[in-house]
Amino acid sequence: MYDLTSEALFVGSMYSKPIMFVDYAELIKSKYDFEDTDTKFLYDSFELFYKTFSQEISETKLNIFMNQDPDRSKQYRKIGGWKTIEKQIELADPEDIKNYFDAIKKYSLLREFSRKGFPVEKLMQHKAFPKMKAEDIVRFMRFNVDNINTVIGGGKSATSLGKDIKKKLAKWREAPDMGVEFPFPIWTELFRGFRKKKLVIDGMLSNEGKSRRMAKIVNFLGVLKKVPVLVLVNEQDEDEWYAMQASTISNNPEFGFSYDIREYDIVLGNYKNEEEFEYISETIGSWIEDNHKIYFLELSQYSDDDLEREIKKHVLGLGVQYIFYDTLKGYKTDNWESIKQTTTKLKDLAGELNIGAYATIQLTDETVLTDVEELSSMNIANAKQLKHVVDHLILEKRIDKSKYENYLIKNQWGETPLDVNKTYYGQKVDKNRGGGKGMTLVTEVDLDRNIWKEVGYLIRKPREKKRKS
Repeated sequence: MYDLTSEALFVGSMYSKPIMFVDYAELIKSKYDFEDTDTKFLYDSFELFYKTFSQEISETKLNIFMNQDPDRSKQYRKIGGWKTIEKQIELADPEDIKNYFDAIKKYSLLREFSRKGFPVEKLMQHKAFPKMKAEDIVRFMRFNVDNINTVIGGGKSATSLGKDIKKKLAKWREAPDMGVEFPFPIWTELFRGFRKKKLVIDGMLSNEGKSRRMAKIVNFLGVLKKVPVLVLVNEQDEDEWYAMQASTISNNPEFGFSYDIREYDIVLGNYKNEEEFEYISETIGSWIEDNHKIYFLELSQYSDDDLEREIKKHVLGLGVQYIFYDTLKGYKTDNWESIKQTTTKLKDLAGELNIGAYATIQLTDETVLTDVEELSSMNIANAKQLKHVVDHLILEKRIDKSKYENYLIKNQWGETPLDVNKTYYGQKVDKNRGGGKGMTLVTEVDLDRNIWKEVGYLIRKPREKKRKS
């Protein structure tokens, strides 16, 4: 009870156009969907090849991959090797892959019904059967459906909430629900780290350093912690990100170098002497080359579907665990609904692929007139409604030096005044699904060196009481 032709053509389409794997990886369950053992072997081999070896198919690459495992190599030769795959590629039309997929799912569902004792033969004799899809079969037998195991278009079954509570409690005690740390200790504490399936949005005014703060987090994870990350940008180019990488890692103490050099001098090649250049280039540069796990992609006019494809390609093929998007914009428009749709897409992908997501967004020009502790989603340019979608929303701005006297920095060492010789940014935690919200943090910032140093909480200085005469 299967459609061998559709199974073979579907697999042939995958080998012909590997990028299609990202569209179907979450939908195909080979254990249920391929009845023919040879076709199942070819699909399982393709999936492993794509995820661990290469995203490009060639006879040489595939033969090398197949020969890496004796059992796999034996099965590969048994079914005819590359010639069999080449024949399936010739017969398949990748443009028809949706039709092949629908046929595979239809028969997968029929087999599952049959295993559960339902009278599928009667259904297969129905005159409309050739035109039916899996969804039609479900509707046809909807009164008899009972926890069908095969996945149809990503559908899920409800679970009994409460039956595993003791297991959950024991699991959290053994392994607390914390994500990887941020290079900002208070962020890590408030948000319970950068957790998988969560979306973090950081909003700033134009030209205030959105990309620069992101660059510190990206390099902290992707170089220092060696966590595979994907950076998608639509404003700054690759050279600018290389410059931020050099200044971030050279100057921020978390990376272990704590040098003192402006990004301006790096890009102009202005070094004090040859020894300084050798240190930046050979010591720091070599360390970056040996440890980096950052994938970088410039975007211009990318639709949400294109964005989804690129993210899935890097997650499924290269093992990316966190994605960064700079800056949130709508496709060919900046209307709020389009931006909210893109934000929703990022959130959905984070959940589906079990990855963390971080994006920047621009605040309105009028935000310059708003005190930092009064910032809210109303200050987000064009898209204040996206607050409902995200897990963590941080809104920040530079604190005007003329207002330093109104504030104090509160931390474990007590309360201290703001230093007029330093630049501070306040961050309003407007939404937080990890803990408390509403507080305002303060960070010491040096944009020339891309130093971001979290120093505590921002509080209002108590007003002095007037003395009675």
